[in-house]
Amino acid sequence: DIAASLLPRDIGARAAAREIAEIVNSGTQPLQNLSVMKSIDDGAGGAMNGKAFGKDGIANGLAAVEKLVSIRRSNLGRACGPYALGTFTPTIADAYIIPQLYNGRRFEVDVERVCPTLLIVEKVALDHPWFRVSHPDEQPDAPRPLK
Repeated sequence: DIAASLLPRDIGARAAAREIAEIVNSGTQPLQNLSVMKSIDDGAGGAMNGKAFGKDGIANGLAAVEKLVSIRRSNLGRACGPYALGTFTPTIADAYIIPQLYNGRRFEVDVERVCPTLLIVEKVALDHPWFRVSHPDEQPDAPRPLK
């Protein structure tokens, strides 16, 4: 499993993996960058809120990915594996989706409403070693809860 490719062998799944990665890479994640949110706060004169802008970007991106993933998984039927694209190992799509779910919660996106299929995938992915060791809460510089 450590040697698994992040891109599926199947050409359709490979294209879908890249599509999902690109939705997050160019259309979701940049909208929640601190510099973007600060620029909105500073330049909008109170007419817009940077954090709300970031939250909307995450919600819209997750909704788009939810649609793609749920359609693909539905089309696979019983042959569907547990990961986002219906594969039996994680792909680049999962590697992009799971952090966005984390950020969605940070920004108070209603992920249960917006992307229920992605939450099913997340549950499986968080048990995979790749996701366990890379989870933000597991990083050495992660803030620790106050006791």
